[in-house]
Amino acid sequence: MKKISIYTAALASLLLLGSCNDWLDVRPKSQIKEEALFKTSSGFQDALTGVYTLMGRTNTYGGNSTMGFIDVLAQQYSSVGTGYDKAASFDYKNDTDKGYIDDMWKDSYQGIANCNYILKNIQENGSVLNDSTRRLVKGEALALRAYLHFDVLRGFAPSYVVGKDQPGVPYISHVTSSPVQPISVAAMTDSLVRDLQEARDLVRDIDPIGPAHATYDELKDEQYTTDQYLKDNGFWMFRTSRLNYYGMTALLARISLFKGDNANALKYAKEVIDSKKFSLINDDLLAQDKASTSSKYTYTFAESVAKHEYISGIYVYGLKEKRNNLYYTDGKAALTISDERKQSVFGATGLDFDIRAKKMFSIPDGNSKQYINKYMSGTQIPLLKIGEMYLIAAEASGDIEYLKDFRRQRGYTSNPLPEGDNLETELQKEYQREFIGEGQLFYFYKRKNILPIPNAPVETSAATFIFPEPDDEIEFGYSNN
Repeated sequence: MKKISIYTAALASLLLLGSCNDWLDVRPKSQIKEEALFKTSSGFQDALTGVYTLMGRTNTYGGNSTMGFIDVLAQQYSSVGTGYDKAASFDYKNDTDKGYIDDMWKDSYQGIANCNYILKNIQENGSVLNDSTRRLVKGEALALRAYLHFDVLRGFAPSYVVGKDQPGVPYISHVTSSPVQPISVAAMTDSLVRDLQEARDLVRDIDPIGPAHATYDELKDEQYTTDQYLKDNGFWMFRTSRLNYYGMTALLARISLFKGDNANALKYAKEVIDSKKFSLINDDLLAQDKASTSSKYTYTFAESVAKHEYISGIYVYGLKEKRNNLYYTDGKAALTISDERKQSVFGATGLDFDIRAKKMFSIPDGNSKQYINKYMSGTQIPLLKIGEMYLIAAEASGDIEYLKDFRRQRGYTSNPLPEGDNLETELQKEYQREFIGEGQLFYFYKRKNILPIPNAPVETSAATFIFPEPDDEIEFGYSNN
């Protein structure tokens, strides 16, 4: 098998995206050395924050891996702007789409490289951290590395069901500038499962949102007080903006389903559901949020969804101005869903009852068009949500009751499932509704080998589901085609 050179630039750019700037003053930005960063606990924290910041870029989860390129491929939108017109027809060879694809690859492997630097320095310099901080940083670095690897695998390799023994993508588990061989799809998923299991074990009893703690305010271990979280630059707060214990568990459910391991997919999905830490939004929760806020501020629907449903998300500063207005207005992206498409997705009944159909779209003042408002307020883009756990549980178990429970909370109280429709049909419909602007539907079609892709304007095939690797990588002799 030929080898691949992972971008050494990713290694050289180590963690220049941290939220704190104190360590940037050590030497010029381009010359920062890792030993200067990892001398203190705050340096490790900044390094980890830097990975999340990188993931929030428009190149990846702050745009093209969620609401942009990936959802355009899934045909989530009935109309797109000039920046995505070629993507809607799966024209991966044009310069614009090649740029999107190359950036997703590069930024993902840059994030993976940065995680490996953190893990390397935990091994070498971890004595500057107390035990709980060391375990949390290591656990999150392992989990972030797994999340990034998995999405590169989903994009650039065959799906498990059609090519588990075929070459996948490189699994980079250590700091290196040497070429790295890709491993098989099956070997990659096995490696990611092991990483996530280790990560969960590390954070299980210390994560403030994990199983050892009922809530942030009901901490059972005196060593970890609320005051201590606040004093530590907020590092232990806002756990749903990070890959917390349940985010790691939810990712295990997603990967297990991908590889056809239904028993473990169900086990992990149920663990998240049964934790009672996350709830599907409904009218009662919306009313509670409204009642709990002051007259000066009221939760929007999107903020309530994030508060109750997001297991793990990415914090994005200026979400409305820098993301929503970029994608869901009349700007360059101009991603819209027409009334006709909306009705085809939700159905006539859904338009009347489905809380998503009623709340997730709006017509801005002075405009005649209806836009998706999922990111018009709030601060987070979801990576993993409780709704997906219900859908995974339903698919993995074959028990339609999970789907009925899910749909009841979505508004179908008197008629949770139409007569005559089966589980597979309804699961596809729910993925189309649930993940608008989140980048999951395309991978659902790929995992299930659903062809032709619904609403696609051109013919689609298995090749449509595999992105071409960047030209830079082909120059080193690697091809996964």
